[in-house]
Amino acid sequence: MKTHSAFKLFETILLIGIITTLSVVLLLAFIDITHVIYRKIMAPPLLVVDAQGLMELFSLILILLIGLELIETVKAYLDEGAVHVELVLLVAIIAIARKVVVWDFDKHSEAELYSLAAMVLALAVSYFLVKHNSLKLPNLFRETKED
Repeated sequence: MKTHSAFKLFETILLIGIITTLSVVLLLAFIDITHVIYRKIMAPPLLVVDAQGLMELFSLILILLIGLELIETVKAYLDEGAVHVELVLLVAIIAIARKVVVWDFDKHSEAELYSLAAMVLALAVSYFLVKHNSLKLPNLFRETKED
């Protein structure tokens, strides 16, 4: 039993460290994004951002959202001792959406586009099933009261 308590303390310390590190990285990324936006709108022509610049900015912002969702996932695990499938799916959906937003049709093959579409569809269906409780999965990571 003492080993279990020591492991729980170690796990909690690691999770707090992960949240802290992710928070610092996200803050630095936010500062970088604001700097990039400033540079883009101040470059000639003033206050104009071209389509490629907008795609880059959207990609950076989606990376921030992925980081925020990761923090939420770690916080939920820390609070409840359970991995929330819904949050993990949201992170995956945002990551794939980022790929869709910045997709360069000149650099990628048609097969790669179809595989990306299949991933989007699979994640959307998975999220729908989990969100609407149509799919009842046992939570393998949840602690039981006897622990």
